[in-house]
Amino acid sequence: MAPRPFWKGYLKLSLVTCPVALTPAVTESEKLRFHTLDRKTGHRVVSRYVDAESGEPVEKDEQAKGYPRGEKDYVLLEDDELEAIRLESAHTIDIETFAPASDIDWIWYDRPHYLTPDDPVGEEAFAVIRDAMRSTRTVGVARLVLHAHERAVMLEPRDKGVVLWTLRYGDELRDRF
Repeated sequence: MAPRPFWKGYLKLSLVTCPVALTPAVTESEKLRFHTLDRKTGHRVVSRYVDAESGEPVEKDEQAKGYPRGEKDYVLLEDDELEAIRLESAHTIDIETFAPASDIDWIWYDRPHYLTPDDPVGEEAFAVIRDAMRSTRTVGVARLVLHAHERAVMLEPRDKGVVLWTLRYGDELRDRF
């Protein structure tokens, strides 16, 4: 079965806009996964949340999200507060700049996705943007809201489409040297 797009929106460059769709370029469905089992019965073991101090189970309606301020000191956040700060997606990939493809080192690349035109009317505009990047050996750099998180992305022309790479931010990389 062919993968289906998980995101639809618009690719925008200045006054040129075209409808596009994002499809995962990698799959994890064939990955070998192990489950934890009860050795005696062969049944799967399930996880339960327990209070770290008392060891007592904590039911779902008693659980809350918290941000650590210090040791054993948390700011508690309720679901409605988290919903209020949730990023809304404009469903637009607005290309902010172009850079030589060689300027973005592989260590910044996170996950690849296929970006394709989403209707016949937008195919020409999509091809113009893709071919311009290809002929100038550049990539587009943009921002995109995916799963309520803003991500920096790189658009790399590839064959008849574009590979959209989510990029890592500086705080996600460890200092090595």
